[in-house]
Amino acid sequence: MASTPLSQRNPAPIIGTVNSTLRVPRIASIIILLVVALPLFGELPTADIRELLDETGAVLEWDEFGRTGVLWGSDESIGFTPGEEIAVVGFSDLLHVEPILYQQGQLLVPESTRAAFADLLGQAPVRLRTVTAIVVDAGHGGHDPGTYQDTTVNGQPVRVMEKDLTLDLARRVQAALRPQVPESLVLLTRDSDVYLELGERTEYANSLREDETDNILFVSIHVNSSSLTWTEARGMEVYYLPPDHDRQVLDPSFAASLDPEVSTIINDLREEEYTRESVMMGQAVLDAVSRQLPETPIERGINVANFFVVREARMPSILIEVGFLNNRQELVLLQQSGYRQRLADAIAAGIAAYVDDFETVH
Repeated sequence: MASTPLSQRNPAPIIGTVNSTLRVPRIASIIILLVVALPLFGELPTADIRELLDETGAVLEWDEFGRTGVLWGSDESIGFTPGEEIAVVGFSDLLHVEPILYQQGQLLVPESTRAAFADLLGQAPVRLRTVTAIVVDAGHGGHDPGTYQDTTVNGQPVRVMEKDLTLDLARRVQAALRPQVPESLVLLTRDSDVYLELGERTEYANSLREDETDNILFVSIHVNSSSLTWTEARGMEVYYLPPDHDRQVLDPSFAASLDPEVSTIINDLREEEYTRESVMMGQAVLDAVSRQLPETPIERGINVANFFVVREARMPSILIEVGFLNNRQELVLLQQSGYRQRLADAIAAGIAAYVDDFETVH
């Protein structure tokens, strides 16, 4: 019997138990393919959470064990858990978002969530001006000891001199401040026991301004004393130049290049700005000392005085009296290296806080 070629045979209808069973694997394969492929086609664009931090200036507090995070911004805080569609704003309000993903140790934020979080967290501060240099002036030096106090240490007579304390503090302030203001030079008027005329100190600071737009700060460190042998007076105080004191703050060569009337107006505006900034810097230092050295009173506050160094420095400038050498309690403290380090750290923190505020607009 001749066989019929396969191409000419009538195909059997796809019915019955056997044929239906044969179709199941094909349908299952299609379903599996769709399940796998659909998330790929519908996946939302995401970005590393660090881009959100850069954009807003926020800080991420991440609990790796609990897999939860909190974003701390200038305007708000947001708590979240990867994979969850609910974020908590300000520890009280719920916000529906596309879930943040956690993949291979990386937090990925969907675009819609990034936009919502950015609006709540606020924008990163914009730096509109920079502090070029900060001059730390150690008062007195060389043949000028400043104030001094005779005391005993381990039964031996010791003369504690202001010039030594101010130099030690200035060095410590410089070391503590440098890493906090990496874009600014932090310089000393003297780094050894040498005598400098008052004019040399301010001339050095003024010479650092290469351009009229350069921002320089001047901080002079001193130790206080009263006319009494011993005094109950104690604590830190800060001085700045009286606002009613007229001085030439513009560089002479720059002022000479301007119309005299224009020069006077600009000088007055700049002088007013320097006075305001000096007060703000002084208050920032006192605030930091209050936080970090609660045993050091700051009630003496900020005062005006016509000291040469704050008068002749053409920049925001303050003079800090760190304590009274003829107060028995503060004499003991100022002789302690640990206390001087804490004092220097607080002064540096105050200056750094002022610099950050001066340079940024939120």
